[in-house]
Amino acid sequence: MTAYSVNMSDGSLTEVSKTGDEFDKLYCDGMCASADGRFLYSVDVTSSLGGVAGAGGGIVAFAIDPKTGSLKHLNTQPSMGANPASVIIDKTNSRVVVGNHGASTSRIVTIARRDGVPVIENPTDDATVALFPVKPDGSLEPAVDVSVFARRPSTDPGPGAACHCVTFDRTQRWVIASDNGYDHIYVFPFSPSSRTLEGKSFATPKGKAPRHFAVHPRAPYFFMTNEREASVSSFYFDSNTGDVKPVQTIATIPEGYSGPRVAPSDLRMHPNSKFIYAANRGDDSIAIYGIDEGSGRLTLVDIEKTGGQGPREMNFEPSGTYFFVCNSQSNDVATFAVDGNTGKMTQTAKIRVPQADCISFATI
Repeated sequence: MTAYSVNMSDGSLTEVSKTGDEFDKLYCDGMCASADGRFLYSVDVTSSLGGVAGAGGGIVAFAIDPKTGSLKHLNTQPSMGANPASVIIDKTNSRVVVGNHGASTSRIVTIARRDGVPVIENPTDDATVALFPVKPDGSLEPAVDVSVFARRPSTDPGPGAACHCVTFDRTQRWVIASDNGYDHIYVFPFSPSSRTLEGKSFATPKGKAPRHFAVHPRAPYFFMTNEREASVSSFYFDSNTGDVKPVQTIATIPEGYSGPRVAPSDLRMHPNSKFIYAANRGDDSIAIYGIDEGSGRLTLVDIEKTGGQGPREMNFEPSGTYFFVCNSQSNDVATFAVDGNTGKMTQTAKIRVPQADCISFATI
């Protein structure tokens, strides 16, 4: 992992430090900084933590040096699932929540009997959400609870359950999680003292593969990319009951598009909450939408090229002046200046970053 400073005159990045040899092979597909900028939490995407087959993935805690931005390893805990893909921390720095993707395609052969006849079944890794208390020094206690997503029945063809994103609603009284494989949204009650994950699920249209969320901080709506349809959906969220209701689904590519297959990945909201940005893998573009706070409906503003190939994750620095796109296939991070009034963006810089998968910001 590498820490950079941001030049606020043009959005360029300057390397300030790297983690040691211990983390040279860390595959990070999700990370988050604490609200006070003191700590960073990263997933370790593996199914064999510490080289132990079947040990699942990890969640790694770092302290951020307030003078240099460098990272000091605090501890690592098992993420309680394979291939963790998402991590969040609450605003009080009390709890970390991790989404474990699992394996959405079958890798194991088991034998079962149906009506007395032996048959082959191919189960997948469980998709899970795990809850971790945070110690005063920023290190993590072991998981206090794990919620296992419902498994797709063997009689129902399709990928297995796969948690791809976890987020908080605007009140931070709920955790929302996506099931990218079995097409569900999960909702869990939450508080800074939570020690359990007991929630409910809502089915989304089959085969669309809900992936990443963006939550509006003022209006009762959240937004979600659909990985297998090239679209974004908006939902009404009742923060009193935790209920979810669909509002709209809109394409991330132009009508009549005939290019490579598009699989949307990340979704980010501008800090002014007027626009959201969806990454299109395949077309290597960003679809930009204006948000109607009264209805939760979206209007396409523009589609801008990413400046590289294979956009995976993206993020705004806190002021919203600059937007950063991780182009994992071309191994670079592109910087865009963003007009907060129109939502449109213009590329200003690019830096080579091997395996550029995710980016997070801390103000120190």
